[in-house]
Amino acid sequence: MDKHVFDFINPGFSADTSAHCSLNVIVGTDGFSLLAMGKNDLVQALKSWNFLQKGRDFKDVETSLRTVFGSETIFSYPFSEIRCTLFNQNATLIPRRLFTPDDLPAYFKLLLLPGEYEFYHDYLPEFDCYLAYAVEPTVTRMCGQYFPEAKMSHLASPLLRNWREVAPPGDYEIYLNVRNQAAQIAVFDRQNLLFYNAFQYSKANDLLYFVLLAYDQFRLSPEEIWLTVSGNLSEDSDAFKVLYRYIQTVRFARLPGKMSLPEQLNGLPEHFALDLFCVATG
Repeated sequence: MDKHVFDFINPGFSADTSAHCSLNVIVGTDGFSLLAMGKNDLVQALKSWNFLQKGRDFKDVETSLRTVFGSETIFSYPFSEIRCTLFNQNATLIPRRLFTPDDLPAYFKLLLLPGEYEFYHDYLPEFDCYLAYAVEPTVTRMCGQYFPEAKMSHLASPLLRNWREVAPPGDYEIYLNVRNQAAQIAVFDRQNLLFYNAFQYSKANDLLYFVLLAYDQFRLSPEEIWLTVSGNLSEDSDAFKVLYRYIQTVRFARLPGKMSLPEQLNGLPEHFALDLFCVATG
């Protein structure tokens, strides 16, 4: 059985009240999460599942995805806006001057495992580039069936936008988002994106290796440059303890703007849901 990371529904939230709310969904190869947001950024529903049988591609988690789609009653509610965001490792950044929409498959010749894919792209004017990504038709059909009017993007896009907004204007900073032993990492220099990557890890030391590799690649000191962490990584986890042992400038991310989690979540750290709130804010 897949594991709930958090599961909250406002007692007053229903199909009768949802029409003035937005629904924000992350469909990942690692898990599934949703955020229903009402007026004044009031959280009406916040749920997250970690897949026990996680994978690199969506075909590895098709059964888990179908179970969530088929069992979650919120998906039958009417919403004023729906954002459906995908997360996998099959994504790459391409400078605008080098980007050709008709050549999307060519950007993935050395990146993809054999299989059938559909190719999409998000324009990121803040970085003067495009994020191209490849997904299996199975997941796009499911998303289209349940969210036919949804705006679709890749999770890297709203995360990178948020990280740029909070990056220091005069220094480097490294950002790490963790989702059920899948991670995204980015390096910024004065709000300029230098590096983005996504990877899977099985042990805490593997996560540490990828993070230190980013520091080393840009000759940055773990004693001076902050690492800001978000996702389901708790302070008492082995992964966080290993990171803190070698990178003492590590801290947890804050939610965008004045957004906050419901008190009923009993102290759930806000960095656990950062990616969902980034999706909600665009």
